[in-house]
Amino acid sequence: ERAQISSDQGLRLTYGLNHKEALRAFKEAARLDPRCAMAYWGWALVLGPNLNLPMREEVAAQAWEAISLALENKKYASKKERDLIDALATRYSQDPKADRAGLDAAYAAAMEQVYAKYPEDNDVATLYAAALMNLSPWNYWTPDGRPSGRTPDVLAALEGVMQRNPKHEGALHYYIHAVEPEEQDRGVSAAAAIRSTAPRA
Repeated sequence: ERAQISSDQGLRLTYGLNHKEALRAFKEAARLDPRCAMAYWGWALVLGPNLNLPMREEVAAQAWEAISLALENKKYASKKERDLIDALATRYSQDPKADRAGLDAAYAAAMEQVYAKYPEDNDVATLYAAALMNLSPWNYWTPDGRPSGRTPDVLAALEGVMQRNPKHEGALHYYIHAVEPEEQDRGVSAAAAIRSTAPRA
């Protein structure tokens, strides 16, 4: 139970883009329950690239170790959790010099398959959208104001989450960043909702 609390906190902090504190929370979950595969999954997740920062080469070995531990313990996880672990495993390599763009694309493709299996799962949809956003961070619109690349898929996934759960911190946060370069008005209601959802984030 205590590991679940720490793991849940780690995911909320991830959605708030506070990856340093999210890492501490996932590590604590793993300490409390060394067989908690999703604690290692979260540990690996937050070491990867995010909307604000590319992945640092010096954490590649730690990310590989974390996802390896998740794979090792996934027999204790649910089917959906095992699918998330398998998808994240495509994002990392034992080779710290491996092509980052190729790994990120592989992860996005794997998350698209997980999303197809669980289209109503709000966390799966949010993580899928984040994987797509990380393929071209802060580059979601063309110069003439049209959504570029996979932006329509990002918006559709996040809007689906917000319809099902108007207080989903991750979907609200990522949606604000997805629309703010060109269509800020679309993010106003999300900004108002997240203010009460995660005031400390």
